[in-house]
Amino acid sequence: MKREKINHLYFISFIVFFSYLILNPSSCLAVKPPILQKIMIEGNQFFKEKRIKENMTNKENKWYNILNKRRLKRWELEKDQYRIEGLYNTYGFLEAKIKLDYKISEKDKAKVFVKIEEGVQTMLEDISLTGGIEKLKPKAFKILEEFETDKFLNPAKIEKAKFLLKTLYANNGYPYAEIRTSVKKNKDKTKASVIFEITSGPLVSFGEVFLKGLKHTKEKVAKRELTIKKGQIYSRKKIVDSQKRVYSTNLFNYISLDAKEPEKKPLNPDFTLKVVEKKSNFFGLRMGVSQTQPANFVADLTTLDLLAEWGNRNLFGTGRKISFSGFSSFEIVRYKQNLSNRFSLKFFEPWFLGKRILFDLDLYYEPGIKSILQDYKIQSYGGNLNFSKELSNFIKGWFTFSYQRINIFDVPPEKIEDIKKELGINIRRKFILMVERDSRENIFVPVNGSLTRIYAEQVGGFLKGDHHFLKFIFSWARYKSLGKPGFLNVLATRLRFGYIKRIKKGEYVPTFDRFYLGGASTIRGYAENTLGPKDENGDPKGGKVMIIGNLELRRGLFWKFGYTFFADFGNIWFESEDVNLDDYKLTAGVGLQFFTPIGPLRLDYARRIIRREDPVGTRLHLSILYAF
Repeated sequence: MKREKINHLYFISFIVFFSYLILNPSSCLAVKPPILQKIMIEGNQFFKEKRIKENMTNKENKWYNILNKRRLKRWELEKDQYRIEGLYNTYGFLEAKIKLDYKISEKDKAKVFVKIEEGVQTMLEDISLTGGIEKLKPKAFKILEEFETDKFLNPAKIEKAKFLLKTLYANNGYPYAEIRTSVKKNKDKTKASVIFEITSGPLVSFGEVFLKGLKHTKEKVAKRELTIKKGQIYSRKKIVDSQKRVYSTNLFNYISLDAKEPEKKPLNPDFTLKVVEKKSNFFGLRMGVSQTQPANFVADLTTLDLLAEWGNRNLFGTGRKISFSGFSSFEIVRYKQNLSNRFSLKFFEPWFLGKRILFDLDLYYEPGIKSILQDYKIQSYGGNLNFSKELSNFIKGWFTFSYQRINIFDVPPEKIEDIKKELGINIRRKFILMVERDSRENIFVPVNGSLTRIYAEQVGGFLKGDHHFLKFIFSWARYKSLGKPGFLNVLATRLRFGYIKRIKKGEYVPTFDRFYLGGASTIRGYAENTLGPKDENGDPKGGKVMIIGNLELRRGLFWKFGYTFFADFGNIWFESEDVNLDDYKLTAGVGLQFFTPIGPLRLDYARRIIRREDPVGTRLHLSILYAF
C-alpha cells in the first residue's frame, strides 16, 4: 500500500514536470540568454543615446523588469544594425556605418557595444521631374511636394515617391510606366539634387474578365461587383476596388483578380477572377437554462430557452440571403409550461432593383399564449425594412422603416390601455434616415480623418402608433495627428447636437427616447446619465435638447500604454425654451489607456470646473474604447 502511494507520487511529479517543460521549454531545455545589462554607444553626435536605443530591438534590463528580465537577443543584433542605419539614412547620413558587438561576463550578464561612424549629412537642394504625360504632371508635382528643399535627403521618401508616381500612372492607364531616380551630390556631399525620370509606356485598356471556381453562384452575381469593364482605361485602383467588392458579398472564402500573362505586357490584358465559394446553407441550434423573476410575479422561474435557425446565404445562386428562426421559452421545474414563442424571417437583397443598394427585410411574429404569467394573450407582429447605399468611398446612407402591431385578446376593451401601461407596451412605428461620412483609417485608435453623422427619425405622426415626435442628431468628430508617423500624438475634437420636437402639442416623449448625459463617453466628472433636469423624486428624466463638446490630446506613453488630457462641456434641457448658457457644465481631467486588440481600455480622472449649483466633485471612469 505504501509502495503504491510512492508510485502515485512519482507519477504526479512526472506529469507536473512534463507540463512545465511544455509550457516553459526555454527555461528547462535550453540555457537562458544572458541579461542585457548595458548598451554602450560610441561615435554618435547627431542623435542622443536615448533616440538610438529606442530604435533597437534589444533593450537594457531595468530595475522594474523583475518578472521578465530583458535578455540579449543575439539573433536580433543584425536587425538592430539595419534599424540604426535606417535612422541615420532618414536624416541624410547616407554613408553612415554601424557596427555592433557584445560581451558576456561570468555573471550571466552581457553588454552590447554600438560603434557609429556618422559620415557626412546630405541636404536636399533641388527636386526635378522629366518625361511622363503632360496632363499627369500637376498630380505628379503634388506628390513631390512632400519633399522640402534644404531638408535632409531621405532615401525612404525617394522610394515612397517612386511608388506613388508608379501608382498614379497605373491608375490612369499606364501600368508599364517606369520611374527612375538619380541623385547628384556636390563635391563635399553636403548637398544633393534628385531627378525623377518617367517613361510612361503605352496606354493600356482592360480586356475580358473570366471567372474560375464558380459552382453555385451565377456569373452575373460576381461580375456585377467588378468596377473594371472591357475597353475602359486601365486603373489599378479599380482592380483593388473590384476585389474588395466581390469579397464583401460574403459568398466566398477566397478571391483573386489577376491579369493573364502580365510578363508579356499586353495592351488589352484579360483578367481571371478566381473564387472559392462558401457553403450556401447554414444551420444553428442553441439551448440555455436561466432563472428569472418576471414583473408582477412572486416566484422565480427556471426557464429552458431554445433557438433554432436555418438559412441560405446564396439563394438559387443569386447572392440573396434568407433565414428562418424560431425561439421558445419553457418553464421546466414547477409549472412545465410554454411561456413565449417568436418566429422570424430575414431576407437580404444586395442589389435592389438592379442598383447596388442593400435591401434588408426583418419580420417577426409572436403568437401569444396564455400561461402562468398572464391569463390573456398578447399577439404582436412587425418588422424592419432597411435600405443602405455607399454614396462614395467615405459616405454611406441608411433608410429604415419600422412597423409594429400588438393585439390583446381575452380582456374587455376598456382594460387594454391599462394593461399596456402596466406592462410598458408601446406601439412604435417610425422612419429613420442617416448619413455618415467616415474617413478614419482606424476606428479603435483614430489618428487622422473625421467622422460626421446626421440622424433624423420620425416616430408616429401619419404612421400612427402610441407616440409622435421628430428626433434630430448631428455629430462631428475630427482627428489630427500632431507628431511623427508611428507615434500616437493626436488632437481629437467632437461636437454633438440633439433636438426632439413633438409633432403635436402636448404629446408625450417616452423617457427612453430622450437624451441623457454624464459619464465616460459624454461628460466625465458626472455619473452615467445624471445630468439635466430631474423629476419629483430627484431622478434624471432626460431632455429634448442636447449640446456636447469634447477636446482630447491623446499621446503614447510606453509599450501599450497611452495617456490623454481632456475637457468636456455641455448639458441637456427638457425643452428648447429652457436652454440657458448659464447651465453649461465644464469638466477636465487626465486619462490612462492600455491598448488591447479590441481597443483601448481606459481609466479617466475628471474634475468639475464650471458646475453652477452642483457640488465640487471628481470622478473615476473605467471604460473600453475612447470616448469618441
